[in-house]
Amino acid sequence: MNRLLFLLPLCAVLAYVPAANAYTTSLTVIASANAAYGSQSYDADSKVLNNVDSPSVDSVNAFYKVPNNGGPGSLSEIYRSSASGFVSPGVLKASASASATPYAANLASGSSKVSFADNFILAGPSGRKIDLTLTYLVSGALSGTATASGVVQLSTGDRISFTENGYTPRSFSCSWIASCTGVATFSVPVNTLISLDAFLEVGAGASSYFKPTLTESYANFGSTGLVYLGIADSRYQLQSGSGFGYAPVPVPAAFLSFATGLCAFGFSTLRKRIKS
Repeated sequence: MNRLLFLLPLCAVLAYVPAANAYTTSLTVIASANAAYGSQSYDADSKVLNNVDSPSVDSVNAFYKVPNNGGPGSLSEIYRSSASGFVSPGVLKASASASATPYAANLASGSSKVSFADNFILAGPSGRKIDLTLTYLVSGALSGTATASGVVQLSTGDRISFTENGYTPRSFSCSWIASCTGVATFSVPVNTLISLDAFLEVGAGASSYFKPTLTESYANFGSTGLVYLGIADSRYQLQSGSGFGYAPVPVPAAFLSFATGLCAFGFSTLRKRIKS
């Protein structure tokens, strides 16, 4: 009986620790180059991946050139497009591009969507809620008729989303908060399994109908789309199902590393000048 009482606290701890490597990732990349939409005059490629306990990464390309039947010097329409993506817990990357030569009346397009699902627990003293800072760090650029959007949401109903296109700048929206810059603090329950879902989606298209120049567009979010979770209360520990920590890199440490590297580079350059 005494032995059973001793094991009860251990069982209680294990009950709220997520299983290791419990996450999913999904990727959809599509590229198409249409010289005559709806007919056989096109090239297209696509890939869909749904993985459990592993990252997803892939890329596709499409190319089509209209046969040159007008003799020497006549114009041929050329369409190109590409899309790529990578996703793992806390990291989302997506890019797409498209181009069409002058007077190309049809469309080239590329799109990429990546997403992941994970879960976590804020383990510590029971019976209360604590503040959790959610960050959706988006780094990317658009050109031409391209778009980008993304969402990070928790099962508690808290979420951060963003949209951006070639005509309007990037704007964020956060639940329960009037204004948002991709960072928001929410009050969430402790010792409770919370699911986390995130996605990043980009698209690019190109058509040179009645245009005497090359038309191009791209959405380059292949650098980073990062998700961070921060806890100010040191009595609690974030335990994720995937094992990923979701902890942001401290700015001072990152700055010091950059400064050290810059100084080393400068010193090396100075030494070369002195020798010469």
